[in-house]
Amino acid sequence: MWTGLPARQRANAVIFTADYGEAGALDELGRGTGLPTAVSSHHTDGWWGPGHPHATTVVAVAPGPGRMPGYEDDLRRNFRHVRVAAALLNPDGVRNVEWGGHVYVCTGPRRPWGGMWRDLRNYT
Repeated sequence: MWTGLPARQRANAVIFTADYGEAGALDELGRGTGLPTAVSSHHTDGWWGPGHPHATTVVAVAPGPGRMPGYEDDLRRNFRHVRVAAALLNPDGVRNVEWGGHVYVCTGPRRPWGGMWRDLRNYT
């Protein structure tokens, strides 16, 4: 997914996860694959900041709709273009909180990514 973005777009992109567990998993399992450090606005992870504050592409990872209803609507309020790039499944069919989630590619931010950060932070 990440490597499918053009190099120029990746240079101005961040990976944003809906919760700190997803960020940690991507950082751990993605080590050595060329992925940037994932950012999350969940709980205290939000204090680390938005990563690249001038990002124009956000690759957003979200758990299944039962866990975070309305997440895609929130993305659409902040970005002009939001597309589902992948579904979150696992090869063993384990139906955890990630099952049925999506990876979104978001472009055309309605305001600077760094400026959105404060409003994106959540403690639920």
